[in-house]
Amino acid sequence: MTRRRSLAGRLSRALAACVALALIVMVAASTLVMRSWMLADMDSELHRLSQRAGEHLDVEDAPDDEVDSDADSDEGAPAAPQSGGRMPPPGGPVIPGGPKGPGFGGSGIAEGTLQYVSEDGQVAGAVVSNFSVTYLNEPALEILAHVPADGVPHTVHLKELGTFRVTSQVVDDKTVLVGVQMDRVDDVVLMLVAVEVGLSLVVAIAAGFAGRAWVRRELRPLGVVRAAAADIASRDLADDAEELTRVGEEATSGPVEVADVAGALNSMIDAVEDGMERRARSEAKLRQFVADASHELRTPLASVQGYAQLARRDIDEASRTQALERITSEGARMASLVEEMLTLARLDGDRALKRDNVDVIPLILDALSDAHVVAPDHAWELGEAADVPVLGDEAALRQILTNLLANARVHTPAGTRVTVSLTRATQGAESDKGAPASSMVTLRVADDGPGIPAEIRDRVFDRFVRGDSSRTRDGHGSSGLGMSIVESLARAMGGSVRLVDSEQGTVIDVTLPAA
Repeated sequence: MTRRRSLAGRLSRALAACVALALIVMVAASTLVMRSWMLADMDSELHRLSQRAGEHLDVEDAPDDEVDSDADSDEGAPAAPQSGGRMPPPGGPVIPGGPKGPGFGGSGIAEGTLQYVSEDGQVAGAVVSNFSVTYLNEPALEILAHVPADGVPHTVHLKELGTFRVTSQVVDDKTVLVGVQMDRVDDVVLMLVAVEVGLSLVVAIAAGFAGRAWVRRELRPLGVVRAAAADIASRDLADDAEELTRVGEEATSGPVEVADVAGALNSMIDAVEDGMERRARSEAKLRQFVADASHELRTPLASVQGYAQLARRDIDEASRTQALERITSEGARMASLVEEMLTLARLDGDRALKRDNVDVIPLILDALSDAHVVAPDHAWELGEAADVPVLGDEAALRQILTNLLANARVHTPAGTRVTVSLTRATQGAESDKGAPASSMVTLRVADDGPGIPAEIRDRVFDRFVRGDSSRTRDGHGSSGLGMSIVESLARAMGGSVRLVDSEQGTVIDVTLPAA
């Protein structure tokens, strides 16, 4: 398996490459600028030499002495006359009127200066080399003869003499060419390039090492993030309930990118802990639910078993009939309890409810009529009834009304007045999903009974919470699930339920979204 490269190494190498590229561009630019400046200076010198040579050169005034081969070999540049022309002797002047020997053409002629003249087929040329005059051989003269006489600087290369910057012009029917040796320019440019390349290599390598150290320091907080993630990965989250390790300030206050990663990890840890906490609560709630359901079912089951045994004995017909009635009653009670638990289970599973426009007033009237039949000793009344349809499930709304009225019937004495009303939600009320009050309606069930005991007011919507122990007496008491079902149904339809503080009796408000 190929070992992957570290981010620090890749970034440091990229930094070194960028620095090297910048230095290469700088070296190239500085070299071009330096060479251009030196060539401009050289071209200026050529212009001066060209003017001077045009004023003094005269091939016909050159000495007539032939150059013998021994003298040519001593100078290292044998002369060769062209087209009947005469070549000055070694060491002699090229320009008449100038002093003999080195520095031909008069004072001010520098080392590496080249002069060439052509008139009527006669040519002559020489160069100052090693502070002496070296006359040009035939190949060199041939090369110079082909230089355009346009007064523009050109670059030529003469074998064994080097590279020259030359300019040629025609003056009084004579072709006059002067040149300056370019070796010093090339030497300076090469030396500049060598020095800059060497320094660039040193700077690029230093930038690579310094960049690696800097990148490692900047990325050090990622190690904290990695350690926190590794700690979470090493745990068995199903059993380990200890608080998870979060990323500290070293990472969250670091560079933006690292801080974002650290913040995202801390948010993930918060979400994991919240999920674990909710799962623990759900499991505890489930265990409590199973325990309460078992307790609730145990009493009617015991009654069924007892009365069944009694019915099997040799008893009179009246006692047997009573036992069978009690068995039927307890069976119905168990069926009702199981149905309520199934309803809660479906709601806990986020089962979707219908979202229809429901006219609530007819449902209220039906519920009040049913309650009056069951408990004629209570006063069942319709209060304020706004004609506002509700967006929800009709069956769920019927069950909410039935449970609320059943709760009022069971936990209040005879003669209690129970009032049901439907109004627009009051200012400031909103659903669990944050809907404004203007889009909500309130279904209120109020009675003037003894009210809910203070010790259970905070738990009135929890499961298996009762205001009395009537279930243990005659089997007609509350199961303790009705209010929990009301709260679950209201929440499933996007609403909420609350117990309103009142001086007398019990007031319960169910807030639902308006259609």
